[in-house]
Amino acid sequence: MEKLRIYLTINAVFSQLSGILAITLSLKLNNIFDISNEYVLPFIGFNLLVFSIFVLVVARKFLTNKTLVKWISFLNILWVVGSLLIVAFGLFGLSTSGYVVITVLATWIGFLAFKQITYNK
Repeated sequence: MEKLRIYLTINAVFSQLSGILAITLSLKLNNIFDISNEYVLPFIGFNLLVFSIFVLVVARKFLTNKTLVKWISFLNILWVVGSLLIVAFGLFGLSTSGYVVITVLATWIGFLAFKQITYNK
């Protein structure tokens, strides 16, 4: 159970940091990703912050609730699938650097989802 708490906490902290960066550095990241819509990254960042709070609450107070942990893992998997679709089909006309960053992040989130599923027993 402790390993599950660790991976959920890592997920929450990573989501929180990613959300903060997406909000505070959106203009720089827009240049790196070649995004012209200035609202996309702050919107994603805000949602990541909300998600991080949910994950942290589950990790601290509801760790034995297998359904909540499954939902977190499911949402992580959706993120990975969505990311891979964006990269595979070159959606949104992003820069090469943007697609590489998305791939790396999707791999990390996939790893966290795998570990959460593994330890959700």
